[in-house]
Amino acid sequence: MPLKDHIKKFLPLIIAIFILLLVLLFYLIQNTDKTTAWQEEETTEVYEQETTKTEEMTKTTSEKIIVDIKGEVQKPGVYELEGDARVKEVVLKAGGLTKQAEEKQLNLAEKLQDQQMIYVPNKKEAQDMEVVETEKDNNTEEKMVDINAADLTELQELSGIGPAKAQAIIDYREENGPFKEVDELNEISGFGEKTVEKLRESIKI
Repeated sequence: MPLKDHIKKFLPLIIAIFILLLVLLFYLIQNTDKTTAWQEEETTEVYEQETTKTEEMTKTTSEKIIVDIKGEVQKPGVYELEGDARVKEVVLKAGGLTKQAEEKQLNLAEKLQDQQMIYVPNKKEAQDMEVVETEKDNNTEEKMVDINAADLTELQELSGIGPAKAQAIIDYREENGPFKEVDELNEISGFGEKTVEKLRESIKI
């Protein structure tokens, strides 16, 4: 059979194979472009996230704050510090503590804020502050009503407790013995959970 006849016979097959190869080549190119675009997009997103974090960290550390320190330091005054500064740093800027300073009143690791005022007390002031706090605690304790010992009049000093409820507390106490816990008030008629919770800070056992 002549060569031309062979070519004519297989020409459709050759054309089909050529078209198939073109289609496959086009498909591979498209996938490669999509993969590259996706990788570029992902890389860009990661880069933007890292850049944002870096900018935020830089902003936090680069911002300045103004702090006023008074009391028992060598050089009381207003100082400019980095945004992430601690109490220890402003104390050092102020020349350190004096011999009279009561360091126990300070949290040297506390993070400072803009416009914050730090006062360093001396030992006598610190003692006076402790006395005042103790007196406050004692006064609070004295204002609390002992529901195991209070009489009818004293019980009525509690918020929301009138003669009837005060008498109910006394009756329950006489019938069941001293209260062991505040929640026992729930067992008395007329005392709901809300009432007991309201009284909890004002009574003691």
